[in-house]
This record gives sequence, C-alpha cells and structure tokens, in this order.
Amino acid sequence: VIAYNWLQEVKLRKDVNSEFIVPQKDVLAEDFYIDADAYVDKELAGVAEKIKHPELVIPANAISESQLSRAAIESVAKEPVFEPTQSIETAYESPVVAPAVEYLTENELSQNQEIEDLGQEHIKSEFIVSEPIIQAAMHEKIQHMQANLPEVTHPQIDLTAILYATKNISSNDLSALSASFKDIGLPMTMYGLDNQNKWHIVSESAANTTFKQVACSLQLADRGGPIAKNLLNKFQFAVEDSGLELNAHVEWQGSGDAMQRAIELDQFCIEVDQLISVHLVQGESPIHGTKFKGLAEANGMHLKDDGKFYYFTNGKEEPLFVLIDTNNLPFTAENLRSNVLKSVTFQIEIPKVTNCELVFNQMIVMAQKMASSLNGRLVDDNQKALGDLQIEKIRQQLKVIHATMVARGIMPGSPGSMRLFN
Repeated sequence: VIAYNWLQEVKLRKDVNSEFIVPQKDVLAEDFYIDADAYVDKELAGVAEKIKHPELVIPANAISESQLSRAAIESVAKEPVFEPTQSIETAYESPVVAPAVEYLTENELSQNQEIEDLGQEHIKSEFIVSEPIIQAAMHEKIQHMQANLPEVTHPQIDLTAILYATKNISSNDLSALSASFKDIGLPMTMYGLDNQNKWHIVSESAANTTFKQVACSLQLADRGGPIAKNLLNKFQFAVEDSGLELNAHVEWQGSGDAMQRAIELDQFCIEVDQLISVHLVQGESPIHGTKFKGLAEANGMHLKDDGKFYYFTNGKEEPLFVLIDTNNLPFTAENLRSNVLKSVTFQIEIPKVTNCELVFNQMIVMAQKMASSLNGRLVDDNQKALGDLQIEKIRQQLKVIHATMVARGIMPGSPGSMRLFN
C-alpha cells in the first residue's frame, strides 16, 4: 500500500507540472509600461496619409547622410510629391509598435554633422520627419482645404455652408438669418466675401454692404459636449431656407453625417483635453507667502487679478502654464504677505500649448528650483514623490496626446484648438 501510494503521488506531481506552467514574471507586480515613443512614431508616420498630404513623409533611403543639414531638410519639404509607404487607422487608446520616427527639431539639426562624421551606414528610423516641417505642411494643407472658406474656420471643428447667389447679397438681407441663429448654443458666425475676395464678419459690416458669397459656420463641439441634434437640424434648415429666399445655391463643406462628426469631435476632445498638475508641498517647515511670491516673480511669473500666477513667453496672450493654490484659494499680495502655504500647484492645459513637452520641461525645471529654495518637495496628484521615472512617464503621455492632435489635423496651441478647448 505504501509503494502504491508513493507511485500515485509521483504520477500526480508529474501531471501537475505538465499542466500548470509557472509564469516567468508576475504581470500584476510588474510596472505597466506603454511604449509611447512607438505610438507617437506610428501616428506621425501616418499623418501624411490621414490628411492626404504625401509630402510629410520622406523615405529615409531618399536622403543621404551628407544631406542631413538644415538646408537639405528644408529643401526636402519643398519637393512636390513622395508617396507614403504606409497608412494607419486612428488609435487613441492602445499603444502600437511601429517603425521609429525621429524628430529633428531646430536644436537637433545642428547635430547632423556629428552623425555624418561617425559614418553611420543606417539611420535609426524608417522615416525622418521634421516637426517644424510637419506643422508648416499641416497649416498649408488646412489653408488649401479652406481656399474658399474664411481663414478662421476649421474643417475638423466647424460645419460650414457656402451660399452662392446669382447676384450680390446685401448684409440687410441676412438680418433674418442672423435672428434665427440667436438661440443656438454653440458659436455660429456668418462671413461675407467681398469683390476683393476678402472675408468679413457680417455682423461687423456696415449696413447695405454687399457680398458675392456668404459662409455660415457652426462649431460642432466644445468642452461642454457635442451640439444638440435639434440645434444642428435647426441650423441646417435655416441655412437651406435662406438659400431659397436669396435664390442662392447652398454647398455644405465636409463629408459624412454632421451629427456623427460632432460626436467624434467630442470624443477626440475628451481624449486629448488633459491637465497636467505638479504639486509643490511644504517640507519640514511651511512655505512663507512672501518668499514664495518673490521666487515666483523672479522666475518670470505674473500674479493676475484672478489670484493665479501666469507664465507667459514671446509676448503671447495665452499663458504656457499657471501656478495656483492647491485648494483653489486666490493669491493676493496681502494674504501672501501675512500667511504661510501648505501646497501650491503648477498646471498645463495640454491642447493650448504648441509644444507641450517643451513647456512641461520648463515647468518642471521651475518647480524643482522653487522646491529647492523653499525646502519643499514635488508630488503628483496621489501625493507620491515625483521623481525622474514619474516625470518621464508623463513625457510619454504628452507625446501620445501631441501625436493624436497632429493626426487629427488640429494643431496644439493653434487658434482652432484654442477655440475648441475654451
């Protein structure tokens, strides 16, 4: 009996070992990592296909190492047509593995000579894409798409109708159409094209001004969500009805169902409308308001009437980032003079800055400098210490969001983006 039991136990152990494989690592205990660089590379490699602008993708084998200079890069951007070698479907959530794309910013262009001297035979990425070239070409493409539209309209953000009349349309004739739009919740604007081919806002034009074309533009979504279907239908009906009254042909810009476009635009807004927050909390001693105010101003920040410190650059009206009290209490010169602070927060609205990664780096440098001077520490939203690893993870997320906006044709920090995320 003992021998039989022993044989049964040996057999059972063999069966268990053959049927159950011990995992090499515990995926729940491992740190989850998203290859954001690969995702960004995939998005940028397909930007040309998304906007039907093949000039944005340049095969690496078409550029020799000796051509990797500023003049060569700029000349490549002016070449007539290069066929893209791949296309992608829009993917906002899941990371994908794709050929790497190397950004050549202005600071990095000077390093091309070093690459040439090293005599490298292969370039790391399958494509070389210059970010300034992408932005310039994207802007050129959008302007081309809007050749017969007012410059302030955007084909991805607005639903626009052009009214072509057999005779000039007077601004007085458009008053009834303007009245019917008053109760539409989202921004709607009418533009008139004069005989010099310049667009004017109809409401700002003088009485009896005549136009040869009229454009009616409605923003499809904003931070409050997509436009309501009944309001969209009312806008379309009013434009069509006015076309009949003015004996004008109505031509709707864009393709597909307008309501579906509004819903997709709203989903896009939800995905990219992110706020990056870095908190500076007190260390062993509290943060004195007077010293804090002096450091903030010494680093180029300005206290405004709304009680927030703003950081501006290059004379721009929109701030790059803001510094606020973590409890959303407004800063004033008086309370900073007499109080101490427990925590303050640096914030960036990602869609509103042209280069969110660069702005994030500037903000981190300033926050670290102030934390050192105030004997404080930097933490994230979960009050965990913000180290180099956590900062790098945030950078990866910023790259993904930037690539998503570029692929959509809505450039971060552009007038269209500012209008969409206000």
